[in-house]
Amino acid sequence: MPTFPFAEFQDHPLVQSAIGLQPLIRQHASEIEDSGTVPAEIIDALTEQRLFRLNLPSSCVGEQAHPLVVFHVIEALAHADASLAWVVMIATEVSLLASYLPADVLGEMIGADDTDGPRCRIVGSSRVMTTPQPADGGYLLSGRLNFVSGVEHATHVVVTFIDFDDQVRFALLPQAAGRVINTWDAMGLRGTGSHDWEASHVFAPKSHTWAALGPIAADGPQWRVPDRSLVAWIANAGHAVGTAQGALDDLGAAASQSTTGDASSLRDREPFRLAFARSQADVAAARANVQAAWTRAWPLVERGEPDERLLGQCRLANVHAVHLCVDAVERLFRAGGTNAARRSWTLERRWRDLQTARQHGAALEWNYDAGVRPLLGIEARRGR
Repeated sequence: MPTFPFAEFQDHPLVQSAIGLQPLIRQHASEIEDSGTVPAEIIDALTEQRLFRLNLPSSCVGEQAHPLVVFHVIEALAHADASLAWVVMIATEVSLLASYLPADVLGEMIGADDTDGPRCRIVGSSRVMTTPQPADGGYLLSGRLNFVSGVEHATHVVVTFIDFDDQVRFALLPQAAGRVINTWDAMGLRGTGSHDWEASHVFAPKSHTWAALGPIAADGPQWRVPDRSLVAWIANAGHAVGTAQGALDDLGAAASQSTTGDASSLRDREPFRLAFARSQADVAAARANVQAAWTRAWPLVERGEPDERLLGQCRLANVHAVHLCVDAVERLFRAGGTNAARRSWTLERRWRDLQTARQHGAALEWNYDAGVRPLLGIEARRGR
């Protein structure tokens, strides 16, 4: 069996930066949940550590990080708080899309020439917002996006529209050009501030827009993968693994406590130990599967020779990691007794967070079909 250099990614400076922020994040986890947003202090710390520019190209002073570095950064953040990690995850995924713009245009918009590079936080939505009105040199955009995670702290928003040729097109707009409408009220991921964002007759120069099926300006393996959602959604796998591992570690620390109506502790009960063991094994397997699949596939992508079969395994690893972790925490919740429902434990929050995270496109069932098609010799199905 080959030896995979997983430590190269787990020990990466960006991952260590995320780990270093865990005590600060845990200190504010209840505040994030109760207030529905990430405190500005933590947003600033994440920005200083360059964690909002993981998938920006190096030509714009971005990190252009290896997918497994992204995976472990989001995993480390989610271990401390799932909502905060989701905000960084969405910004990371949308940055990958914004990098379709030419480097000189994107760099100027986000301040790549500023001291220490860009301090941008790019959010957005792939849902079609509007059909534009014509304007000299560009488009006038009006409409409303929903589920825009992290929009309160964003510097820029990617919007989706149908152009005059009836084609899907994207635009990168300043967040300040529109207004945030407080709408986020969900079961889980309550601290993500996934509100609506509304624009009214905002001018988008054509140079600040790009066609969904047009050429990609960024130079790097992240943009040479046949399906862009594949690279973006490894972050969803990292989010699920980190959230579930956090639940395991928190519950393990609390397992010596007696439960309501029974003097025995959770760890003294064999059914709990079996549930805990299975969940621990599932989360470890989810992590290892992602690591192994991407370690096999990515060198070929870097050489410009992407293998559809290996990339199919990556998609299967991504989606299966989410489902394994959701099931693992569900199992823990059932085995945790009455205390599992207490808000003083983090288990119920992590259960709610993962139930909500599973509704993202990265976890939908069609990903299994898209991943298995190359393995069966069927034409690959691209991300939605």
